[in-house]
Amino acid sequence: MAFEGRLSRRSLISGIAGSALAASSVRGAPADAFYRGKILTFIVGFAPGGGVDGASRVVARHLVRFIPGEPKSLVQNMEGAAGVVATNYLVSRAAADGLTIAIPGRSWFVEGVTNGIGVRFDSTKLSYVGSPGAVNSVLYIRTGTGVRSFEQLMASKKTLSFGALASNTATAMVPVMLQRHGAPIKVVFGYGASARVIVALEQGEADGFYTVEETFGLRKDLIEKNIIAVILQNKPVHPGVPLLRDVLPKSEARRVDLPVGAPIEGGQLAQMMNELKASAKPDIVAAYKRLGAQQ
Repeated sequence: MAFEGRLSRRSLISGIAGSALAASSVRGAPADAFYRGKILTFIVGFAPGGGVDGASRVVARHLVRFIPGEPKSLVQNMEGAAGVVATNYLVSRAAADGLTIAIPGRSWFVEGVTNGIGVRFDSTKLSYVGSPGAVNSVLYIRTGTGVRSFEQLMASKKTLSFGALASNTATAMVPVMLQRHGAPIKVVFGYGASARVIVALEQGEADGFYTVEETFGLRKDLIEKNIIAVILQNKPVHPGVPLLRDVLPKSEARRVDLPVGAPIEGGQLAQMMNELKASAKPDIVAAYKRLGAQQ
């Protein structure tokens, strides 16, 4: 990845179902001279220990190697409102000195398109450098519940609690959609960070969690020890595990059926944001806000 000039303050690593890198390049001093000896700060929209934080630290560690002048990197967590707080900070408070990049998460951009409460940015007005691409999302269940498959979940006589982050994230929306279509699920909001839900699963406080697989990058032992199991997935990665799109109506499954593939370059991300905004008709926005309001 080459940089012809300096990154502006609207530098953003955020989200099409994974960390995406957004930034804009401005003419000025040669990049190698400007960045040498500087520190590039990465603002992460979630707390330490989760999937967004883990992916962000990998990007922060390696991205600077490809910037002329090879600046140092510093990761700063700024959790809140599923990445909206971090993006608001980037747009309205970060110094316009070319030394701040944000990694808000995976769903912040939808809030920017639908004019969510407290949003001070327009997702289509940011400049994007790229994304490492989407990843598989799965429904984990604690095996101590006696449930080991999606069929058993649907047949359960007991209501199972699912930990979730903010109501506008897939961690909440997918369980709510499943609940709406007959799954005996109670969604518990407000954990704030994936790491906290993981602890809740381990201790038996929560029974399930819908999240991307990379969230458990540092806690694979929970899977290896059969403490939790995968019973539903977004993409056909695990043989024999049903797909989310097959258990939900097509209109709802499309909301979370994001593409998995190679890294996405900035121009394509910008185009995707424009297409998302163009498709956000009033009825769709209203349906999205109703879904996010169910707490």
